[in-house]
Amino acid sequence: MAADPGYELNSSESAQAVSVAIRGRVEIANVQRLRAELGRLIAGGRDLLLDLSQVTYFDSGGGALLLQLRQALGAGGHRLEVTRSTPDIDGFLRLLDAEKLLQGKPPPKPRLNAIARLGDVAMAWRESVAETVRFTGELVLGLVEAIRHPTRVRWRETWDYMARCGHDALPIVALISFLMGLITAFQAAVQLQQFGADIYVANLVGLSITRELGPLMTAIIAAGRSGAAFAAEIGTMKVSEEVDALAAMGLDRTRFLVTPKVLALVLMLPCLTLFADLVGILGGLFVASVGLDIPAAVYFRQMALFMDWGDIQLGLIKSVVFAILIATVGCLRGFQARGGAESVGRITTSAIVSGIFSIVVADAVFTVLFHEW
Repeated sequence: MAADPGYELNSSESAQAVSVAIRGRVEIANVQRLRAELGRLIAGGRDLLLDLSQVTYFDSGGGALLLQLRQALGAGGHRLEVTRSTPDIDGFLRLLDAEKLLQGKPPPKPRLNAIARLGDVAMAWRESVAETVRFTGELVLGLVEAIRHPTRVRWRETWDYMARCGHDALPIVALISFLMGLITAFQAAVQLQQFGADIYVANLVGLSITRELGPLMTAIIAAGRSGAAFAAEIGTMKVSEEVDALAAMGLDRTRFLVTPKVLALVLMLPCLTLFADLVGILGGLFVASVGLDIPAAVYFRQMALFMDWGDIQLGLIKSVVFAILIATVGCLRGFQARGGAESVGRITTSAIVSGIFSIVVADAVFTVLFHEW
């Protein structure tokens, strides 16, 4: 026994047209069968007149059926006409852009030669540089305004961002820093033991952690956490037109969205760097005391003889610059979001990559400058 298709057809024919009244449901589940039956009725090459007034359910499958029939009949010089319908079906059909759906895939874009592609890249690079310069100017003016008028800063939001950037990052910073100190001490010990210079593990760990690894690894963690969060937050506001709403109300986007984030990261990243220095040194102490039998007092005394506060201060200077770069890149990428959720994901990834790249470049510049000084 054949399954119930969910609809009934009543048809009448004339020399010029076929009139069909459909009763029941027109849906994706039965639209292929209905398409075949209607195709047999109009096989002689006549117009099709449809009465949909008794259709109880009509979904996107029915809309696709009407578009297919209209296209097939139009190719043969005939027409499809819906003589009667329901308000629900009329409302559904008004939502369809029949011309756009029937025009098929757009023609492929012509392939550009090498010169044209180079020109496109140059124009995109020029626009990116111009946008970066404009945003940097806005940020500098916003920070100057915050210094001149501290009461105008949105401190409640700043404290919230400080908690996210600082307190919430302590576990991952502690873990990474301890492992970096442990790895550095272990690798140094492997080489120094050959010369009986185990004690100099303290020198190497202290210098590398405070001047390089502490600020650098903390900044990379902040780029992955805070920089991505800043980009995603502002990007979501951009695609949902909340940033445009701020501009329409005459509010400064830098003061409301950027300044609290930059201030929070500038205040918290040096603190995280000091914490990372301490934990990294303790990681080196673990290797020295367990693997090399160096007492803690000897370890710290040797480190104190070789290092001074200048090494720690250089790391803190780096951390302030890294914080400005991370927050700036994250906020800038957020304002560059266009479209929907895909764009937010893309600019978030770009914020992480760009932030880490800028950190490494800045660290290289600092290394050369400190070496010359």
